[in-house]
Amino acid sequence: MALIVKDEVSNVHLLNDSWKLWYWKFSGTVVPDVNWTDNLHGLCEFDSVEKFWSIFNHIKMPSMLTTGCDYSVFKSDIKPMWEDPTNKNGGRWLIKDNGLLDQYWMDILLSMIGGMYDPYNDNICGIVYNRRQYSKISVWISSCDTNIVNDIGLKLKHYLNTKEKFKFEKHSEFWKKKINSHKKIYLGQMTQTNA
Repeated sequence: MALIVKDEVSNVHLLNDSWKLWYWKFSGTVVPDVNWTDNLHGLCEFDSVEKFWSIFNHIKMPSMLTTGCDYSVFKSDIKPMWEDPTNKNGGRWLIKDNGLLDQYWMDILLSMIGGMYDPYNDNICGIVYNRRQYSKISVWISSCDTNIVNDIGLKLKHYLNTKEKFKFEKHSEFWKKKINSHKKIYLGQMTQTNA
């Protein structure tokens, strides 16, 4: 094992936060929510520029993932799920596929880990890349306060150098829609069973 010389340590560029890369793979079951957490894997953590590049120079770009897989990068103490206490009262900026998602992924990652959302860096939770037929990126934030949401949205557009429209979605509203759609499916199955 090689010892780290003091001069080498001083050349490390520490980030303000520690971050974790997550990978989620669809298991093939009909209802992915049933075992969603079983399919979620924390891969590695990084807290410096050097560790970030040692990871991201050696993984596939998100568009090369198998359809049905996700990458997520969240602050190390936050899980990439709505149920996490930090995420629960927040929401996400959604960016639909326009052929630039791989570039957007890297640009957002760099702005996020670089702390470029001042004074709202503490409200940035993470980023998710959903590789689907119609892929998307979502930037998760811990608040639905209009000033925070709008400021982060404007900064996102600035860093991505785009005039595209992004949509903000509160996690609580998304859950209501999801629960209602599950109820409709369940009631529809019940009706067919009883017929």
